[in-house]
Parts: sequence; structure tokens; C-alpha cells
Amino acid sequence: MIRIWAYLASAVLFSASIGQAAPKLADSAALHAGIAGLQQDAGGMSPQGFAYDAVAQIAGLYGLKPAPRPQAFADVTLPSGDAAKVAAGDTQIALTQLSISEGTNNQLRVQQAQHNSKAGIFISAGVISLQDLATEAEQQGIAGIAMADGVVTLSRPLVIWQGATLLIHPGDVLQMQAAEGAFLLNFGKLDLRGATLRSDVAADAPESLYRPFVLTSGSGQVYAEANTFQALGMAELGPFAGFVISTQGLFASTTPSVLRDNRFEDIGGVALIGTKAAQVTQNAFLASRGGALILAQVGEGAALGNTIYNTKAGAGLRVTARSKDMLIAGNLVLGGQGNGVQVDGGSFGITLRGNAVLDNAQSGLTAKTASCLSVQDNVIAANGAVGLRLTKTGYVQIAGNALVGNAGSAIAVGAQLTKARMELNSNLMAQNQIGLTGAALHLVTLRDNDLSAQLPRIFDGEFAQHQAAFLTSGRTDHAAVFQISSAAADDADFASMCSQE
Repeated sequence: MIRIWAYLASAVLFSASIGQAAPKLADSAALHAGIAGLQQDAGGMSPQGFAYDAVAQIAGLYGLKPAPRPQAFADVTLPSGDAAKVAAGDTQIALTQLSISEGTNNQLRVQQAQHNSKAGIFISAGVISLQDLATEAEQQGIAGIAMADGVVTLSRPLVIWQGATLLIHPGDVLQMQAAEGAFLLNFGKLDLRGATLRSDVAADAPESLYRPFVLTSGSGQVYAEANTFQALGMAELGPFAGFVISTQGLFASTTPSVLRDNRFEDIGGVALIGTKAAQVTQNAFLASRGGALILAQVGEGAALGNTIYNTKAGAGLRVTARSKDMLIAGNLVLGGQGNGVQVDGGSFGITLRGNAVLDNAQSGLTAKTASCLSVQDNVIAANGAVGLRLTKTGYVQIAGNALVGNAGSAIAVGAQLTKARMELNSNLMAQNQIGLTGAALHLVTLRDNDLSAQLPRIFDGEFAQHQAAFLTSGRTDHAAVFQISSAAADDADFASMCSQE
């Protein structure tokens, strides 16, 4: 369904963009005041609806329509089943099982944190709540988990085996202690609603220290709504980065995982790997220590209405590892130290629609080795490098976007793939250092773009030789169709070509 949605959106926009006006230029002071206001509000906001409201505010400056909000979500039934079986066990068994699906890379720091202890807590079957788990462990004399003053403290690894379910629900607080190598590893079902999961590691602690994490692997499934996650994970450490759902492999889960209305603070990273039809909706990712949200090898999923603010390293939102047929819409990506949004790794059929990518230290949006990429109705502004960078891309449609005030080019194109095609329709490019720059171009078509405020440098690189012809072909604020090609033109449009691949 997501695939059809993405292609229909592209087809409709293509046909509409031929006659529509490009976004209108807004006052620069209004843009920067809007960014400053969002930065002030982002840290204390509620995840639900903030990004959509913020994107609508910024889009309104340029006369753009924001991405539509998704329809109301259906209630998800609580898991039910027999009473759980809880026992002490050997953590090494779980890590060996994990190696089958995730490999052994990055496990050394996790194993070192155990200090040669193999003691863990295992839920092997049935359904149990967090507080009942603490009570059951106490009754059995199982060390490593205790409850006091409403807080459950975990000082050893906790493993949920396939066929078992752990419920962590409103008001629950789970604190995982780093000193004894605590973590939560889920091969079964993890249902999280209105709870707090955190570690005891300070936000300013060195990244080299061990931090507890939450990892779902194999056939595991997660439903997480309205929770707060704090100080989890180790940035750039793969499945141990913070909150990771990695359901790849031979026995991968066929049930979609859902992340909705959650708040992730000081997390090494949130990643979905190998999932299908996953939904990441209206979450807040604040001060992530690594890439805030990574979608790798994800098929037919969606990331909608998320706020990604102050990412300290890596891209704010990354789609990679041959992810396919995804919709990325209504997200606010603001004030990160890397790229705002990054699409790479052979990803295909990705639609980015109605997002605001603002004030990131590097490029706003980058795409590399991606094809059938549709970039529609986004505001990409005030970023520290290029607004939109495309490298080794195939079919790309860029339509109805406002690319404004970026420190580099509005759009930079390099090394287009053989038979590549890029369509630039009804975009506003203004107040960037350069309008369009490129190298190793194949086929680029410009239609109805507004470059009237992109002065003094409109074209650079391989585009520069075409500037005089472009300026004489029509006004820069409403140019006629203008095509740059080093190969024979292909008359097939974006929608028909991408639906065939």
C-alpha cells in the first residue's frame, strides 16, 4: 500500500507541477525567526503533532501546503496469554543466538561490561508485566532486578525469548544499570505504553563507556507508544546503538513494529533494520549522540511527523541499505551537526514529501546511489552546506520545493548514473551561494523553476556552460522547459519508469 501511495503521489505531483507556480520567496528574517522559535520550543514539546505544526508554519512562509496528517490510528489490542515462565539463565546463550542474526561485530564492549558474569534473567514463555516480573524474580530469589518506590531497577541482562511477551505500561519506570552490563534483549514481544526506560549514565559521560540498550532481534516485535527513552545505547555500535529493531534473517518477524508518539533523549541512535511496513510516527528524537533515526533495509514503511532536533553526530534521518518503497513526510529535521536527511545504499522508490529540513551544519538532504527518488513540497533552508546533494543517482524528481539560504548550492548534482534522469519542476531556489552546480550530468530537465532571487550565481560546474541559453530561453522566474543532456533523451516520465523497475 505504501508503494502505491508513493508512486501515486509522484504521478499526481508531476502532472500538477507542469502548471503550478513555484513556492514564493519569503522574507529572510521571517525564516530565521521561525527557526529560532522552533529551536526554543523543540526541547520541551510533546511529540504528538509538534512536527506537523512546525512544518506547516515554515511551509506557510513559502506558500506550500504541508504534508497531510495520517488518519487516526486504530487502537492496538494488548497481548494476552498464559502466565510467563521466569528463570535465571546464561547470558552467553542469548548473545550466541543474537550472533546468528546480527553477527559478532560490536559485541566486545557488551561482553566486557558483564565482568565475566553470565547471569541473566529470562522470560521464556507467556505474558508478564514489568512489576510482576520484579515480584516473581524476588519470590524465586533471582538477583538483578528489584522494585522500590515505583522504579524497577535492572542490573543484569533481561532476555525475552520467542513466544514470550513483556508489558511495560503507563507509569512504569525501568532503570538499567551500566555497572553490571544490564540490557534488554527481545526475541519475542515487547509492548511499551506510557512508560520510561532509561540508563543511569550521565549525558556528558564519554561515548566510550558502556551504556545499556534495548534491542529487538530475529522474530521479535515491538509496539511502543507515548514512552520516554533516555540515555540508552552506544553511538555507531550497530545493534547496540540505543533502541534498535533488527528483524532481518531467515526467521524474521512478519508483524510490523510501531513507534508512535515517543520521546527519545540522549540516545546513541534509533534504528529499524530489515523490517517491513514499519511505522515511525510523531516521535521526538532529541540530542541523539549518533544518527537519530536510521531506516536500513526497510520495505514499505513510513516515517511521518517526527521531530529530529540537535543530532550531535551523523544524519538526523537516514534511509539506507536498499530500503524500498517508503514515505518520509511531515518531519522536522532541525539543528543537527551532520546532514539533515540522507538517502543512500541503493535505496529505491523513496518519497520525501512536505518535510522541513532546517539549520543543519552540513547538507540539508543528500542522496547517493539511490533511484526513483521523489522530493516534493519540502522546505530545505539555512543549512551549512548544499541544500540538496545528489550523487550517483538514477531517476529523481524534485518538484515544488523551497531551497533557500543554504551556505552551498541549492542543488548539487554529481556523477549521475547511466540512463539517469532528473526533473526539476516548480522549485524556488533563492539566496543560496549558488543555484545549480553539477558534474558528469546525463539528462536534466528544468521546468517552471523560480531562480529570480538566486543571484549573482545561478549555475556553476557543468551547468555553467548552459547559463546563457537558460537565461535566453525564458525568464528565470518562469522559464520554459529547458533540457541539459549528454545522451539521447528518454521520453518516458518518472512515474511510468519507476513503476516498471
